[in-house]
Amino acid sequence: MTFFKTEMLFFIWAVPVLFLVIFYGMRRRREIMHRFSSVHGLEAIAPDTVGGRRWVKGSLLMVAVLFTAVALAGPKYGYRWQEIRQQGVDIIIALDCSRSMTAADIHPTRLERAKREVFDLLAMLKGDRVGLVAFAGTAFLQCPLTLDYSAFNLFLNALSPDYLPVGGTDITGALTTALDSFDPKSASDKAVILITDGENTGGGEPLKAAETLKENKIKLFCIGVGGSDGVPIPEPAGGFKKDRSGQIVLSRLDENTLKKMAVLTGGTYVRSVAGDMDLDAIYTDEIRRKMEADTVSSGRKQVWEDRFQWPLALALLCLVAELMLPVTRKTMVPVLLVTLLVMPSAPARANDTSQGIKAYAAGKYEKALKHFTDAQLDAPDKPESLYNVADAYYKTGNFDAAVEHYEQVLETHDNALKQKALYNLGNAEFRRGNAKAAIGHYEAALAVDPDDQLTKENLAFVKKTLEQQQKQQQSGDSQQDKKDREQNQEKQDQASPSEGEQDRKQQEDQAQEKPSPSDGQQDQKRPEFGDEMDQEQQADQSGAVPPNEPQDDQQTAASSRQARPGEPSGDPGQAERMLNRLQDQPGRALMPATGQQRVEKDW
Repeated sequence: MTFFKTEMLFFIWAVPVLFLVIFYGMRRRREIMHRFSSVHGLEAIAPDTVGGRRWVKGSLLMVAVLFTAVALAGPKYGYRWQEIRQQGVDIIIALDCSRSMTAADIHPTRLERAKREVFDLLAMLKGDRVGLVAFAGTAFLQCPLTLDYSAFNLFLNALSPDYLPVGGTDITGALTTALDSFDPKSASDKAVILITDGENTGGGEPLKAAETLKENKIKLFCIGVGGSDGVPIPEPAGGFKKDRSGQIVLSRLDENTLKKMAVLTGGTYVRSVAGDMDLDAIYTDEIRRKMEADTVSSGRKQVWEDRFQWPLALALLCLVAELMLPVTRKTMVPVLLVTLLVMPSAPARANDTSQGIKAYAAGKYEKALKHFTDAQLDAPDKPESLYNVADAYYKTGNFDAAVEHYEQVLETHDNALKQKALYNLGNAEFRRGNAKAAIGHYEAALAVDPDDQLTKENLAFVKKTLEQQQKQQQSGDSQQDKKDREQNQEKQDQASPSEGEQDRKQQEDQAQEKPSPSDGQQDQKRPEFGDEMDQEQQADQSGAVPPNEPQDDQQTAASSRQARPGEPSGDPGQAERMLNRLQDQPGRALMPATGQQRVEKDW
């Protein structure tokens, strides 16, 4: 047994307080009565039996308070298994992280305000999967679709204009990345929320990207940040962004393109000038109300049964008995008779099994499952109850739970019930795609009842289906092997050079055996994006000296000496200092390598 609100058990302390009050009242009453009459007079006026009944009434009142406190605590005893299905829509948020999003016309900045609005949206989601695409001059998936909103917020907070390697506003790349981020196997509706403040500076056409979203039945909701007049873009070192001619760059919103993109996919466009992006209205009115949600996760949960009715009924019974119990004996019998006539008889508990059978026959399998599960609480290991629950699970499509319960029924000694369980177990395994296991269960059912015609028919059908699958697999494998052999033969024919070419190749290989002193420098590869380190880190790793910095003889000897395997390094804290320099940037591992790109409009 467990309690829902254990703090309510503190009301039990009211019982001893009530006992002290009753004790003091009884004592005070006796003192007053002694002042009123003598001892002999009290025996005739108020005999001792009256005091005994008063103690009984007080005890009933204390017991009623005790059971009331237990009922308020919410006792739970026994449990049932409940199917949990979480339904939602897949949402990708494409957030513009370009330099223009640092404009302060929206407090504190456009980017920070957008991040706060997205964070408020997370609190409104009802089982929807959400992902994040960050884009500037390039776009990448910062956070895949997830139900872990805390992890999504962690990736969201890491975004800044300096986080992305290329400046600009590539709206086409953002929509393409968002499209590739959806799960094609998911049947739920999909939506993209685009938050941007500038015109497209990428190479593609945003309208064609929107048409691609429409073809894939994905709605696009565009949020334009800022106005069409344009605002200057602040620089990190101070001042404003200028173009090559020295003019201050003004970031202007291409509102017409965003409107066309949203209308094309069946979405909406919202313009945010003061910072309110209406994400709550888009989610409530457009996404949640008009789009179809699908099951994104399912499972079983153990649900405790509420049993507060039991102590509450006892408390009411004690309270009614205390009210109806008379102080004098003369009126006691009539009052008890009236109480028995007035109090309604407790309704008998409905037969959950019979109600479950009726619901099952009517095709209401979810309702039947609930009744069968409630009936199982009285006898959890009863084979008949397990069989009924398994049948209900099978009809609702939960074949995993059905197989689990059918296997428990096999422990019964009733051969008829065991044969039915084996037959249905074979059906459930076939529905799960396990034909071999289904054949084994059908054969076991025939071993119990060899004359069952339905089992024979199902066994023959499953064997025939399995043979067809094996033949198709073998034919597919043979065709694939033949195709692979042909491809390998073509590669060998193309790769085999003539004799003259082989001699020339050998001469070239011999000529390359003597490398020039500068070959080692020419073969050094340029590090990809994300692997760059500052000058100090490179000096610590390779022993090289940055330009214009002297180096003494001892340092030169230490840097040129190579550590042998197993020998400790000269500076034990060097690795720790290097690790401490690294910044924790969630999503950096998902960012593709772009190298150095020259962008004309890098804002």
